[in-house]
Amino acid sequence: MHGPVQIPTLIPTVPASPTATVQEWQVLTNGIEFRRLDVPGSPVQVIRVDPTQVRFVVGYDPTAPRMLSAWAAQYSAVAAINGGFFDRAGEPVALLISNQQIIGQSYVEQGGMFAVDAEGRPHLWALAEQPYDGTVFEQAIQGWPLLVRSDGTAAYTDEDGQRARRSAIALDNQGRVLLIVAPAASFSLAEWSQFLATADLDLTIAVNLDGGSSSGLMAQSDRGNIRIDSFVPLPFALLVLPL
Repeated sequence: MHGPVQIPTLIPTVPASPTATVQEWQVLTNGIEFRRLDVPGSPVQVIRVDPTQVRFVVGYDPTAPRMLSAWAAQYSAVAAINGGFFDRAGEPVALLISNQQIIGQSYVEQGGMFAVDAEGRPHLWALAEQPYDGTVFEQAIQGWPLLVRSDGTAAYTDEDGQRARRSAIALDNQGRVLLIVAPAASFSLAEWSQFLATADLDLTIAVNLDGGSSSGLMAQSDRGNIRIDSFVPLPFALLVLPL
């Protein structure tokens, strides 16, 4: 794609157990867990967030886009992922809400929306099933396409053979938020949809975010750091902050 793949590192504070596997969830800090899913090429990286122990913020600054690592550093985020698609002016191609400020126009009958209400509760839904009705959420991003339906099946099957770095946001059956990135060009969109639908992540819904050079995933704590930086500056990002 646009540069060499940056392989993330998890730096434990204690030696790993000889019986530990990369498939185990590793606690990084309160409300933040990490897991690696082995696939050919480079493992898929997953951060699982307990929304009762953190808060979500959508950072937005189209006049001064920055790398995902810079967004995370600015907000002292414990985790971060890139957002949805944006145009050359740095504006979202769909809808975005940053601190109750609504920017852009919602997707209609396609894609999905991640939103955080005034109580800090996350919501993720398919816009074809529930159109955005103008509710003022605290924070929100939209993505396209829908990847995993509420019945757990793959939602996108239009195979174009175009493999790229991928990002996604999802909810599991426990109401936790999953931030998921494939740091190598390992998946087409249809393959990405099928992979997430069949992965051992207990997903109830997943939505695609901007991929390719925009993909990035960050986590930082005393127990370890995940660093998959974007290849390009981003006008907005989803940030996870401590309470």
